[in-house]
Amino acid sequence: MKTIFRLTFLFVITLTFSCSNNAKTKTASRKDLKARITDLEDSISDLQKDPKNLSKITSLTNIDLINRLTDYYRAFPKDEYSSDCLFKIHMKYSELNAHEKSVAYGDTLLKLFPKYKNKEFLLESIASAYDAYIIPRDTAKVRYYFDQLLNDKNVNQSKKQDIRKRLKHLDLSFEDYILTINKLPQ
Repeated sequence: MKTIFRLTFLFVITLTFSCSNNAKTKTASRKDLKARITDLEDSISDLQKDPKNLSKITSLTNIDLINRLTDYYRAFPKDEYSSDCLFKIHMKYSELNAHEKSVAYGDTLLKLFPKYKNKEFLLESIASAYDAYIIPRDTAKVRYYFDQLLNDKNVNQSKKQDIRKRLKHLDLSFEDYILTINKLPQ
């Protein structure tokens, strides 16, 4: 109950100050913006600990978190923490099935922070979005992101082998590819 109250309180505060949010974001400190993000992430995390509470995490709560992450990124675009904000925005939009927005933020992250610590995971996520979720499928984009992984010396050979196999069968939809590889001899 305490967590629900905390989450509701944070949401009400956000709504109360949303009209002047842009002006305040510019003057807000890094510390204040990070604290707002952490508070909401902690509330969401507390709710996620109990499966009964998962339905209490609404799309509005996720959008509120996206807005807070975006506020930080826009206020401090070159700050290292902004790269984490962009990554979290990418992941949240993916969770919300807003895959076009997800890949847009992923691309922004790759352009602004080309050596991002989770770059391998990010590239896989974007390639997968173009391969399985964005309709119509954009095989050129799938190939583009997978090629980046193939050219990355830090990606292990097993993963590179899986990527090459996927690219070899890129004419197949993701679902058809899964069915096909399950029939192929190992």
